[in-house]
Amino acid sequence: MSAGTDEHGLKIQQAAERAHEDTLAFCTRYSDRFRDLMAASNASVTDFIRTTSPRHHRAVAMFWQQLVDRGLIYKGEHSGWYAVSDEAFYTNTQVEERVDPASGTRSMVAIESGQPVEWVSETNYKFRLSQFGDQLRQWIADNPVIYPEIRRNEVLEWLRPGLSDLSVSRPRKRLQWGIPVPGDPEHTIYVWVDALINYLTVDGYADGPLHGFFPPNVQVVGKDIVRFHAVYWPALLMAAGLPLPKRILAHAHWTMGGQKMSKSRGNVVDP
Repeated sequence: MSAGTDEHGLKIQQAAERAHEDTLAFCTRYSDRFRDLMAASNASVTDFIRTTSPRHHRAVAMFWQQLVDRGLIYKGEHSGWYAVSDEAFYTNTQVEERVDPASGTRSMVAIESGQPVEWVSETNYKFRLSQFGDQLRQWIADNPVIYPEIRRNEVLEWLRPGLSDLSVSRPRKRLQWGIPVPGDPEHTIYVWVDALINYLTVDGYADGPLHGFFPPNVQVVGKDIVRFHAVYWPALLMAAGLPLPKRILAHAHWTMGGQKMSKSRGNVVDP
């Protein structure tokens, strides 16, 4: 069993700046708290992975290079609504304007998460996700991978109109806290690509043949990150010629004050 902390991205960079802390020291402080929480919960893991570790950096660079060698990454213009809290781009159909009832302020938010978004236009590296829609649909049709059924149907609905290519980097001037694109230090690898590769890192991906644990028997994820685990991740694995997930189990959320418990909001229960 592996668990750990996903430590890169603009959200973490900004949080460390607000705390007036060195970013790695900030991450270490919180990572240690999550490790302590595992022990307090009597949960034992085979591997506690940190995405700031050298072995993970090697794995991400190696994976990226595989995609480059296969012609599946290119540089292009990208525009869209970006939610810093979600570390995700959204299309026009995935956002809406909402009015704060207290202040009357209007703002754009992601429909899926309710998080504020801003319009971003930049030159990024992109992954040819659009090439994998048919393969993804066939994989889901042939394999009982995604549970529960409502999440499986949700993924199929996302795939139905076709997929756009995925932005997989951010300019270094916007995002310094992350793994640099190999061969191009002016760009930082998109945090979700970086984070998903942790499942390979724990099986020794960067240091020789896999140990045989990958893919996991079950990946347990929150319902709000199904898109990343059931669309982007299997497509990236297909692109790299690696085994696909066996089962993705998506759970609902504990809520507090009518909202999902969130480290960002701080609406949590002290265990």
